Amino acid sequence: MRAGVTATPYARDVGRRDRWRDDERRVISVTPIAVGVARPTLFTVVTAALIFEAGHRFALVHRVSGVLLLVGVVPPAVVALARVVRWRSHKIHLTDRRILVEGGVLDHDEFSIELGDVFATRVVQSVRERVARRGVVVLETVGGGPVEIGRIHQPAALCRLIDAERSAQRPPVPFDAVYTYDEPEPFPGEMRPEVFPRRSRFV
Repeated sequence: MRAGVTATPYARDVGRRDRWRDDERRVISVTPIAVGVARPTLFTVVTAALIFEAGHRFALVHRVSGVLLLVGVVPPAVVALARVVRWRSHKIHLTDRRILVEGGVLDHDEFSIELGDVFATRVVQSVRERVARRGVVVLETVGGGPVEIGRIHQPAALCRLIDAERSAQRPPVPFDAVYTYDEPEPFPGEMRPEVFPRRSRFV
């Protein structure tokens, strides 16, 4: 999830009770795309259906159907359930101050990135993911490099929300602000060409 990036510049939270800071407003919470859930779930359903169908056709299979279900269905069902729980526990929270990513079942892990440390957002996606409107959101951070926060649906929408919250943190520029340019002093030994007024060839 954070390949190639150290987590030292970011704050780690160990408890869920202190997840939100004082006066912190949550903008949106997103659940990433499920990874590794479809195959064990499909294997469990297909195996159970085959055992029940064979039990109706063959008497021997009907006698040992309980053992077959215990051996062939329970292990993949446990794997599928564990992956579903892990998938549902993975959340991406966007607040008006930071991006908080949490996940894990037994070893719950959280890390946060301050919005002030993010200077750009981008989406990494293949052609098929672009058609399906899926992709990985990457945050370009100051001092920490790129940080991947997960593969989600509608990644461009989340990037727009993050950029909007980053812009809201910047102090507004007054309308009567005047910008001036001060030409720097020439370096010693620098020779600048003299500019002569252009004369018309008709004079």
